[in-house]
Amino acid sequence: MQKNFSPEIALESSLASNKMEGFHVTEQTRRDCLRLMDGKVSFEELVREISSRTAGKVE
Repeated sequence: MQKNFSPEIALESSLASNKMEGFHVTEQTRRDCLRLMDGKVSFEELVREISSRTAGKVE
């Protein structure tokens, strides 16, 4: 039996799994995912935004 989940619940479940695996999930990441899921930004646009945010940062 397939259950229907809202996009927000599906996202929170996925992000919780990432946290359990030890990945740090920022609020910006959550907002980016919601924007992508809502169709407010394309994948290509989001990749460009994220790349420009991290340009010049040293880890």
